[in-house]
Parts: sequence; C-alpha cells; structure tokens
Amino acid sequence: MSRPDSDVGESPDESVPERLLQQDEFAADLNARGYTDVLVLRRENGRDVLTDQRLAIIRFLKQHGKNIESVSDLARQLGRDKGAVSKDLRRLAELDIVTYEGEGNGEAKRPVLKHEHVVIEPVIY
Repeated sequence: MSRPDSDVGESPDESVPERLLQQDEFAADLNARGYTDVLVLRRENGRDVLTDQRLAIIRFLKQHGKNIESVSDLARQLGRDKGAVSKDLRRLAELDIVTYEGEGNGEAKRPVLKHEHVVIEPVIY
C-alpha cells in the first residue's frame, strides 16, 4: 500500500495524524477485500492531477502496457504529441503511478504502471 503524497496540500486546521490514520484504515480495508498493491492518492491530488488525458494514459497502459516499447510509441498509439505525453508521464511518475523500464544504455524508456490499483481517498466525515 503506498501513499506518496500524504503531506501535500494540508490545510492549516487539519489534523495530519488523524488523516493518516484514516488513510491507513482505508488502505487496510481495501487490502482485506483483496485489493493488494494499491496506491492511495489524496483527494486533492486526485482531483487536480488526474486529468482526462492522464486517465487515458493509465487506462491504455493497464490494457496494452506490455505492447508499449517507448514513450514515443505510447504517444503514437494514443494519437497525441510526444512532448505532451512525456509531460503527463512525468507527473504520473511524481505521484508514483508510473515508472520506466529500460532507462540507460541507449534503450528507450518504456512507461509501465507501478501499481495494480490506484484509488483516491474517500471524503471522511
């Protein structure tokens, strides 16, 4: 269970320890229901960074990731500009959603999903 952005976007009046406990409970409940390898994003980040284009990348990688050879190949298959796809992939990598295989030694970077499931934390009252 991962939570890379647990301290981003805190409100001054929000109790960090309480929210972290709630996130851990949420993650444990998902795990108990068979959802292992889950990345839990804060709702603030989920709303702001999971744009339609980035969600399309995630869905495409989930379905066709093994057939993607490089960032250029992904951009071509999505019908998008390579620079725009690279920018979206960088943001997804910052959130721990995507990583790259084959970096270095002249190999093309191949984007892959890091987790089986990505969820946005629920609103807890």
